[in-house]
Amino acid sequence: MQFHQSRRRFLGHSLGGVFAFAMKHACDSLFAAEPTGAVKRCVVLWMGGGPSQMETFDPKPGKATGGPTTSIATNVPGIEIASNFPEIAKRMDRLSLIRNLSSPEADHDRGQYIMHTGYPLIQAFPRPTLGSIVSHESPAADFPLFVSVGGKGLGPAYMGSDHAPFSVEDPAAAVQLIAGLRRQRRSMKFLEEFSTKFDESHLGSGLDRRRATLQRIERMMTTPFVKALDVDNSSESDRSRYGDGEFGRRCLLARRLLESGVRFVEIQHDGWDTHADNFNSVAELCGQIDAPWSALLDDLQSSGLWNETLVVWMGEFGRTPQINSDNGRDHFPNVTPVVLGGGAIKGGVVVGQTNETGLEIAGDKVTVPDLFATLLTGLGLDPAHEFRTEFGAIAPASDHGKVISTLL
Repeated sequence: MQFHQSRRRFLGHSLGGVFAFAMKHACDSLFAAEPTGAVKRCVVLWMGGGPSQMETFDPKPGKATGGPTTSIATNVPGIEIASNFPEIAKRMDRLSLIRNLSSPEADHDRGQYIMHTGYPLIQAFPRPTLGSIVSHESPAADFPLFVSVGGKGLGPAYMGSDHAPFSVEDPAAAVQLIAGLRRQRRSMKFLEEFSTKFDESHLGSGLDRRRATLQRIERMMTTPFVKALDVDNSSESDRSRYGDGEFGRRCLLARRLLESGVRFVEIQHDGWDTHADNFNSVAELCGQIDAPWSALLDDLQSSGLWNETLVVWMGEFGRTPQINSDNGRDHFPNVTPVVLGGGAIKGGVVVGQTNETGLEIAGDKVTVPDLFATLLTGLGLDPAHEFRTEFGAIAPASDHGKVISTLL
């Protein structure tokens, strides 16, 4: 279930996603019910590998488990975070922390799965990722509503390929993707012209399907979505604030996509599996995301999209409070850090706490289903809503979680 792949394979997957999307109106829906259209926008900052809560949003300075990490005050009195996030600390009034989320999964693949779907992995009954649910429940559009930036992302399960993530490796790959789409469009036009020279009665629905696909791509190529893919058209000020780093360019692309009408964007940032040299590695990783993440928050606020956009920062699990012999931290799902903001989420709230060493959650725990019930509610969706799969099985949107009321 690893997200990493070669650029050639990635562009192939992306173009495949385009044609799956383009066939949307030529294929039967899996669902009898119409999408609700109630969902807003969501951007997920996915920290692949599992970020350490101790070096990000639940530091323990002065404790043996805390290592050399220090804490800094934020612009919310009483809330301190790791000094690795100086810019985010200035914006804590817009964000809220979950310090007591506990996941049952310590394996990377299973951890990625449950944190993307809200359900534990059961091969016989795959579940859709949150982005696929958002795509399905949004009004139809002539462009993809779910985009994964930096990786392929997880699949739509029973919701079908219509709601799979449209994958973009990075802004440079997006430019190649646009060129590829134009080439494919010319090729499909040729095929259509060639096919019409023959007796269409022998071609049946194949020609109709090709035409429907071509028309869909034609419409998509004229939407703001395609223009948004090219971050080189951004202003010099934007490029400066987000920076030239990989994550910065991905955040800028995500903002442009949200502005173009995309409903769900996942930005992937790998490298957080810090079994060795944890403290230097996490400091470097946080340095890569602190300014771009802050710029994204600022732009969502100034553009008026903040109240319509749910922002989520998370990975597959946290890291052990104990420091191993390689000066690293190992997998620790018992405490999985999550940061939320935007939309209906209250800012400046801390949910739960760990004990003074970070080894245990002190008091009540938040479960992964609780998180997903909260995310769905924040997006205007009913966590108890039941979908019906193509096999007739009933599939609730969330796994009987309880909404975290202090956040909404």
